[in-house]
Amino acid sequence: MDWSSFREALSEESDYMLTDELFNSIIDHSELLSFNRGDAIIDIGKMVPDVYIIAEGVVRGYLFQNGTENNICFGLTGTLITSMHCFSRNEPSILRIEACSRVKVLRIRKRVFDTLVEKQSGFAMWVAGVFTRRGYFSEVKAKIMSGDALWRYKALKNMRPELLENVPMKAIASYLGMSEVHVSRIKKAISTEQKGKQTDKNPEEKKR
Repeated sequence: MDWSSFREALSEESDYMLTDELFNSIIDHSELLSFNRGDAIIDIGKMVPDVYIIAEGVVRGYLFQNGTENNICFGLTGTLITSMHCFSRNEPSILRIEACSRVKVLRIRKRVFDTLVEKQSGFAMWVAGVFTRRGYFSEVKAKIMSGDALWRYKALKNMRPELLENVPMKAIASYLGMSEVHVSRIKKAISTEQKGKQTDKNPEEKKR
C-alpha cells in the first residue's frame, strides 16, 4: 500500500489542509478493506451508513431506472464515498457503489465519523472542505455535460484517463448520456484523427 500517493490524492479532496495530525487520525480511526472487481461496497436496498475513502482503485456509483443502469459518479484514489440516504436519513441506499478494479478502501464507521466531527474541529473543517470541493466539480461536470458528445468524451479522457482504462464502456456511455455504439464511434474517430496527425508530418520531419 503506497500511503504517500494516497495522502497526496486525499489532500486534493478538500479546500482545507490535510495536516499530519489529521491524516494520522483518519488512519487510526479507520479499517482497511479490500474488494474485487464487481463487488458492491454499498448496495441498493442495504443500510450502510459508514463513510469510505478509496485508498486504491476505481469505483462507480449507479442507480437502476426502468431496469437500466444510470451511472452518476465515479471515484478514484482519495475520494470519500457514502450513501447519503443511509448516512443522513437512515434509509436504505438507492445507490450501488461498485468496484471497477481491485479496490482498497478505508472504512470509518458512522458513529466514529460523527464523533470525529464533533470532537475535532480540524476534521470537521476538512470534511466541510470536501463538500465544497465536490460542489466545484459538480459545476465542472455540468459544463462538460452541456457540450456535444465528442467534447464530453474528450473532456473525460483528458481529466480522468483512469476511468477509460478500468470502467466498462457501457458505464462510460451511461455517464456521458450516450449509447455504447456512439462511444465506440467517437473512439474510432479520435483514433483515426490521431493517426492522420502522425501521417501529416512535414517533409523535413519525415526525412529524419
